[in-house]
Amino acid sequence: MTTSKTIARLMGPVMLAMGLGMVIENDTMRELSREFLSNRGLIYLAGMLTLLAGLAIVNLHNLWTDDWRVIITVFGWLAIVGGLFRILLPGQVQALGTGMTENIALMIIGGLALIVLGGVLVYHGYGHFWEKRRHAVASSRPRKRPRRK
Repeated sequence: MTTSKTIARLMGPVMLAMGLGMVIENDTMRELSREFLSNRGLIYLAGMLTLLAGLAIVNLHNLWTDDWRVIITVFGWLAIVGGLFRILLPGQVQALGTGMTENIALMIIGGLALIVLGGVLVYHGYGHFWEKRRHAVASSRPRKRPRRK
């Protein structure tokens, strides 16, 4: 399995779950975000973890292609920038994030974007399972023998 598919299989389901949570349980997610943003220590810790994830992705997968794999690379670089921002400027992250959580439409649009991007990654990361299954089902069907006359 390629590095792209491995990372897609990790990122895709997480992004899908996050996006679905933001759309389905919007009020709950906004409240969780408010609680998270009230603690600068959590913002700092999230920055370290986000920076680590971004560096791992970019070190393993810095591919600027014209296909789905570029999503992984872009998210890796965004994670690096976001992680640094959280580590270096937790107060600004707190202020910016608090304003964003108050905007219901922005949370829903962000959730929908995560659902789409996560869906693309799940499709490309796990698509071979569906292909194998479809081929296995098709090959397991008994063949009809031509009738003899």
